[in-house]
Amino acid sequence: METQSRGSLGRRSLGRRSLGRRNWCAWLSEFAATAILLLVMVTLFRHLCGAEGVLARALPSQEGRLVADAVVSGATVGLLIVSPFGRRSGGHMNPAVSLAFWLMGALPGRDAAGYAAAQLAGSLAGVAAGRLVWGEQAAGPAVGYAVIRASGRIPWTAVFASEAAATAAMLAAVTFVAARPRLAFVLPAVAGSVIAALILLAGRGWGGSFNPARQFGPELFSHDLAWLWVYLIAPLVGGGLFGLVRRRLPHAPPLPTLPPPAPSGGVPAVTGSAAS
Repeated sequence: METQSRGSLGRRSLGRRSLGRRNWCAWLSEFAATAILLLVMVTLFRHLCGAEGVLARALPSQEGRLVADAVVSGATVGLLIVSPFGRRSGGHMNPAVSLAFWLMGALPGRDAAGYAAAQLAGSLAGVAAGRLVWGEQAAGPAVGYAVIRASGRIPWTAVFASEAAATAAMLAAVTFVAARPRLAFVLPAVAGSVIAALILLAGRGWGGSFNPARQFGPELFSHDLAWLWVYLIAPLVGGGLFGLVRRRLPHAPPLPTLPPPAPSGGVPAVTGSAAS
């Protein structure tokens, strides 16, 4: 009996250590994926808006630059979801997504907090890397560390409502696919396409972030914090409300629990997304 008890305790201890390592790996993956996303955004804005940008010369119109932003942002998110980082964590890169998955019972509270902290830290790290790579070109007023701004004629209430609604719409598309295993292979494409479409719809008006991590690093580095609270809180409100509503839907299919098992290839069972 004593031997059996010791064996059981040993297995439980090993299981806890394994779970702890898996959690840390997922958090670090969220940090890395978000940092890469922000580095890509700073690089994109440097070439789209900078005085010496190749894309700035090739795409002189605001419409053309908006299309480039949408395509690159959506493609980057999709690729990060299927990357080793995304397969290890689920590829959220967005605190609003992590909040929604926690409220829907698909992400433990400890992991939701760990994901959010990792995403915000990754945002800072990605912008810092962009500053290191591009120097003053990343900091100039035209690029502004890839910070997103709403049109001056739009009130903050409209920006807030739009950011919250866009976040909920993004989550509706992602969870519809994520809850159906036979559609798992299209998750990255769906997430990237929805983000690109929302950027096209929102970019000329309220900016189109719907991701607190997308704005956190750029806002802090640019020292222009007037709109930071809107772009931080509105997506969380939209994600939180969506999570609460979906959890109470009587026939909503269940979502797989995160973090997923260690990846062995293929597409992750459930995913989130970030926006530019």
